Amino acid sequence: MGKYRVRPGRFILVLIALVCGTGLTLWGAWNTLAWAKNNVLLHLLDVQSLEHDEIRETLAVGGLLIKHEEPVKAPAAGRLRLLVQDGDRLRTGALLAEISGTVDQKVWSPGAGVFCTHLDNLESVLVPGMIDVLDMSAVEKISGSVPPIADEVAGGQLIGKVVDNLQPLLVFIQLDNLDESAARSFKKNTAVTLLGEDRKLAGKIIQAGLGENTLSMFVELSRYPENYIHERRVRLDLVTRQMTGWLVPEESIVFKEGKPGLYVVSKQAIRWMPVAVHDRLQGMAAVSGDALSNSVHFIKNPGWAREGVRLN
Repeated sequence: MGKYRVRPGRFILVLIALVCGTGLTLWGAWNTLAWAKNNVLLHLLDVQSLEHDEIRETLAVGGLLIKHEEPVKAPAAGRLRLLVQDGDRLRTGALLAEISGTVDQKVWSPGAGVFCTHLDNLESVLVPGMIDVLDMSAVEKISGSVPPIADEVAGGQLIGKVVDNLQPLLVFIQLDNLDESAARSFKKNTAVTLLGEDRKLAGKIIQAGLGENTLSMFVELSRYPENYIHERRVRLDLVTRQMTGWLVPEESIVFKEGKPGLYVVSKQAIRWMPVAVHDRLQGMAAVSGDALSNSVHFIKNPGWAREGVRLN
């Protein structure tokens, strides 16, 4: 029986084919693994856009409004005929009512402002220029309700008031059992923020007093909701602490050589970007940095991230 002889040329070709096939198989397996790893990583990483935002801590409070208002009284008894409506804007000296009695009388507006018929017996007590001598505990005991004005009025009876809505108003706020450190932050000439009527109201404390577990203060508001002209007591939220800026979850901060930073995705690759941390509130951190903007995408859960990894 003859021997089987392998030709050297054919052996080399087979060897080259085997090597190429093995290489292609390994290359395919490597790319498959890389794709699978990349795909898993993309699903594990929580990539978010950086946002400039604000968060607050608030305390619900009651506010007593003190306005620049001038009471309007009936000069004599008789039948009242109002010539203006609640909420009308009046000039100084505008005719607002007529009274028919023993002697017919006309009633003129004592000043410029908005006419208001919401009376509460506090018009002559709560005067902005008299807050230094006001006994607010006594004011709270005064009745805050007055029956609607009838057709017949007595001489000297209040029939309305003119509120100067171009002037700032004061809000009296009393806080009980406030944290001592928080109470110290509310002092005269300090800016404060109130939330009311779905609006943020910027105010300034013009007077503040600390009692036993009590803080009382008068806050001046230059701008306020229009309906405050007709209100005396309002419900507000007092901002006790707030944080504004580029806000990220605290767990997204990554320290490198003792310095804080964020893992960001830039040109489809993960890289570490240094930041400065200024404040923390409600699990969020306010950060700053020269490269921060709304176009920055950071990784919220950096435990899964590795610097330099590409995300295709």
